[in-house]
Amino acid sequence: MPRILVVDDDLELRQLIGAALEELGLSYDEAINGREALEKLGEASEEQMYDCILLDIVMPEVDGWQVLEAVKSNPLWADIPVVVLTGYATSSSDVVHVSKYDGVHMEKKGRFVQTVGVLMKRLVNIE
Repeated sequence: MPRILVVDDDLELRQLIGAALEELGLSYDEAINGREALEKLGEASEEQMYDCILLDIVMPEVDGWQVLEAVKSNPLWADIPVVVLTGYATSSSDVVHVSKYDGVHMEKKGRFVQTVGVLMKRLVNIE
């Protein structure tokens, strides 16, 4: 079963995304900030590595940009798809920054939770 790491400091949003992932039959773990996300990645064995990371940008302690750079610079994690989520206005430099790491950029507005579900189906190859 594919495993997803949901990284966001907003509890309600993590719960909404978690419910959508459960509906798809996906397993997920939560991290409340970037520091915790990096710890979870470091603790995961190769057999239980995450198949995708849903990553908020603005978080306390370690922000999403720092996590994205750490993930993509680590050979053990570099192939994990990252979907960057933001609730703030997106600048073109943000989109370029994410695409530099082959990530997907998504704003937290409208029906984005449903869009996350559709995207997960494609990224982790589920029917």
